Amino acid sequence: MPDPLHRSLSPFLSQQLGEERAQAAVALQKLLQSAGLGESLWPRWIDARPGLLSTIWIDGDAEPPLGLTMPALCVRYGELLKDGLAALKLLLGAKEVGFCTSKPALQAELERLCARTTILVRTSLMAFPSQPELDARPQRGRAWVVPVERVVQVGALILKRPPPQLCSVVGAVALPQALDLTDDDPSVWTPRELLRRCGGSPVAAWVALVGGALTGTPWSADAKLPRDVSHLLILPADHELLTRRRLLQDPHARIANACLSCDLCSAFCPESIQPHLSMQALGRQQPLPPAGLPGCSGCGACSVACPAGLLPASLLAGPRGSWQATMDASDEPPPLPIGRLRIPTELLLSRLGLLAYQH
Repeated sequence: MPDPLHRSLSPFLSQQLGEERAQAAVALQKLLQSAGLGESLWPRWIDARPGLLSTIWIDGDAEPPLGLTMPALCVRYGELLKDGLAALKLLLGAKEVGFCTSKPALQAELERLCARTTILVRTSLMAFPSQPELDARPQRGRAWVVPVERVVQVGALILKRPPPQLCSVVGAVALPQALDLTDDDPSVWTPRELLRRCGGSPVAAWVALVGGALTGTPWSADAKLPRDVSHLLILPADHELLTRRRLLQDPHARIANACLSCDLCSAFCPESIQPHLSMQALGRQQPLPPAGLPGCSGCGACSVACPAGLLPASLLAGPRGSWQATMDASDEPPPLPIGRLRIPTELLLSRLGLLAYQH
């Protein structure tokens, strides 16, 4: 008869871990559940398909362009990352855990952080969108690319510390950096205040985008920022990216006049959902579902690829996190990525007009 202590672990995982590690896994489960977390931290297919998970990766390139949060986490909160990854490896029975990045400076920092541990550090292609599942190395099983926020959340719980709140303030900024807002009162978070902490802007007239260049939201300089703000892009008011956004205030007319009816946006879409068909439908005055294009992850590859500068991602992406929630709720793992067209990082920044702000 199974030990009652292991009743919350699958028989497969209990046998794989052995007595001592299974006890530690159960204690971790109880800790997560007492904090209101638990299974919601990872996709359902991992529990539904025991033994299928091979590797857990943190994607060091998952931030919006110019993001600085990941390097700041390594330097200031490295223990949270290591402990969070170790806990997830134990809880889910993964054979390996690690980081994947194309940025040499970040890779060097990760190698320093993970020295004398079994955590892997792998090099990925300098291309957008990032796909650690393909770049790191072929897997005999499936890989889960976990958002770094979840790993930090688990690590903070284990170490009995509040999870950090970091926000990258980048672009036309005197001192681009990842600000630590952990102990701040959120009521004082405004673009003007965060920009002030970074030495201001070299341009007199600027606009803030919350969430990044590809699918970010323009934000009033003195309006309170959302509590989960993690990326603030400051651009000159006459920046080409903002001009492109203004031209899309009437998207139907703009698409009807400018869309080339090509399929480049679909050729670069990592989810293979053919956004060019939806753009053509918009040009014909056909509405999209309120939740956005089904299956769209909001990565923004279509916006970078579009030769007419129509920013499909800003029009087609649904509410933030809706795609990830759908994927996490499935009993079947997402299909393995295929080798679709990807955009070199330098070209990405150039097409978005951000090359001058690269740090």
